[in-house]
Amino acid sequence: MPKVLQVEGDKLFRITVPDDAKITFAPFSPPSKVDGFARRPETAVGTLRIYQGTKDNIIAVFSGVRGFRDLSLEYQEKVATEEGATIWNSDQHGYSRETKVQRRSEWTDDEPALLEAPRPRRRKRAST
Repeated sequence: MPKVLQVEGDKLFRITVPDDAKITFAPFSPPSKVDGFARRPETAVGTLRIYQGTKDNIIAVFSGVRGFRDLSLEYQEKVATEEGATIWNSDQHGYSRETKVQRRSEWTDDEPALLEAPRPRRRKRAST
């Protein structure tokens, strides 16, 4: 049965991978002496490659990938919410502030919503 992978990078998307495919994930370009052989977390992206049969038969390459997972894995995420209000009262003697905040967290298995990539904007040429 084919695998469905959720891939996270510049955008979040899903792909269906054939049963006989091999999946690899590695840095797009290895760290170098120029960057001190280290990567900052925000620049740590990789390349997801999918081969069918042998490594000579590459069927897909996705760069800029931060992570991926097989959707057959159960996934839960702890989500925290905070609701509250602040009431300011002032008079001739000064002011007072009253803040009420309610915090809670819960585990949810809701999938993150898939976002569409923004469409490129076209510039209008100035008329002469």
